[in-house]
Amino acid sequence: MDVTPEAKDRLESVQRKSGAGTLIEVFKKAMALYELVLDQQASKGKVILENPDGSREVLRIL
Repeated sequence: MDVTPEAKDRLESVQRKSGAGTLIEVFKKAMALYELVLDQQASKGKVILENPDGSREVLRIL
């Protein structure tokens, strides 16, 4: 996969945090999550994040 050095650094950081075996695995999981968010938005749904203190917020990435 041809990406900028900055993008590769971010992928490698996520790989370390997640324990993924390869950068492709990170990319595939990221795409699956992105698709889930897009599907929720398309159906007028929301993705809710729950913080450690119990408060909740809507995920807004787009």
